[in-house]
Amino acid sequence: MTFIPLSLQLLQAVKSNDALKVEELILNSDTKTELIKEHISLHGEESLINLLPKFKSKGLVINIKSLLNI
Repeated sequence: MTFIPLSLQLLQAVKSNDALKVEELILNSDTKTELIKEHISLHGEESLINLLPKFKSKGLVINIKSLLNI
């Protein structure tokens, strides 16, 4: 079995507009804030922001918006 880094899994899920997978990856991460910050610094925030309305966890949406100052 090949190990795929969480950051790469997140990138693939964001690129495929799979909001459920993105949400799952972030929620199950021990380093949520760092994962989000790393993704945004490398790939920008627009694609992640576009997925926020599809998230089921409103708490996660609030946390991400707070992190992004939006």
